[in-house]
Amino acid sequence: MVILSSARSLLLKPYGFIKSLIHRFPRFYLGCVVLLALSGYAYVLLFPLLVPIGLLNIYEIFALGDIANWQAALTWSAVVLVAALVSYRITQIKPKTPVGLTLPEDKAPELFKLVQQHHAYFKRPEIHRIVITANYELDIIKTPMWALPVWSTNTMVIGLPVLQSLSKEQFECVIARRIGQFSKRYNTLTNWLYQLRAIWQQYRDIYRKQNGFGFQPLKWYFAAYAPFYKMVSLHAARLDELNADTYAMELYNHEVVLEMITAVALCRWYLQNQFWPAVYKIASVEKKSLPAPHAKMASAVQTIKNGDKLDSLIDKVYKEKPRPGDAIPSLKDRVKNIGHDKPYMKKQTTGNAAESYLGTSHKGVIDVIDKLWLKSFLEQRKLQRQKKQKQVASEQVTSA
Repeated sequence: MVILSSARSLLLKPYGFIKSLIHRFPRFYLGCVVLLALSGYAYVLLFPLLVPIGLLNIYEIFALGDIANWQAALTWSAVVLVAALVSYRITQIKPKTPVGLTLPEDKAPELFKLVQQHHAYFKRPEIHRIVITANYELDIIKTPMWALPVWSTNTMVIGLPVLQSLSKEQFECVIARRIGQFSKRYNTLTNWLYQLRAIWQQYRDIYRKQNGFGFQPLKWYFAAYAPFYKMVSLHAARLDELNADTYAMELYNHEVVLEMITAVALCRWYLQNQFWPAVYKIASVEKKSLPAPHAKMASAVQTIKNGDKLDSLIDKVYKEKPRPGDAIPSLKDRVKNIGHDKPYMKKQTTGNAAESYLGTSHKGVIDVIDKLWLKSFLEQRKLQRQKKQKQVASEQVTSA
């Protein structure tokens, strides 16, 4: 009855079941996530392995002269053909590196120098490219070099809003925590589970776009597996994010790390809840003069970080719980994890990391990211209008 009750809870309320499992049996939970992670590898390997296994079984049937068992031979022949086709399709797939503005080293030498300095301390991972995006993010994305996610290239994805929102020292601390996190000196298991969240999503995206015969088993599997793994591994990802903060403390003192954690959470909250809603509200009304959000973002964040309501905003962010499905732990958990009782951030009067680390490319990068944002916004608005027109037309036909 207990097993049936647990199975029912998992099916009806999967997140609640996983949450209760984490608190009661943390090691058992991590073991389950590991098995789930390995099942992705097993599925990719299944089809190539079925080919020699099937051929061996067919050979044994004919070698033993068991011609009467022709049905088994036909079955294994079909298995070999399907497995061979799917295996061939697997070899055709090459996951793509993250989309964004690829930054050459000569355009931002100080930024590459900073990354190399932290890499020299932590020894790994090697960063093969740096990409600037329009999102509030700073992550290292591993892109598998072939069908099985074993050997990968590493892309450091830096959101322009992070560069524009943080001070020079805060940004340096953020880079240190992320490179330290992926060095996996103390967090090998949780970081491996964390990496796979992005890798399996890459597989889902790339197989979803394939239409040739033989892709279906891969497309259907990863369409269900990737989001399920992401949901189940959420707590493991949050544990790894907490581990990342401790890596930053190897290079920076407690006060600097505490201020970095507070600033990152505050700026993220402000952009999500106030800045971007205001931008989209203006963009929905304006027809010709559309906003250039990243050109004005730095000054908007600067006003918040140097305003009279800074302390009250920090308190508000401190009380918030993590967003559902978000791998970033709450500010309260992160502050507690490094041994403090409350967040802290001094007022930032001037300067930001974008000015320091993008150098002469600063304005050019902002212009390109704003153009990419505008293109994406216009495409979304066009799709929304088309959807609305179809809906109106459908309602008119129904009423007629």
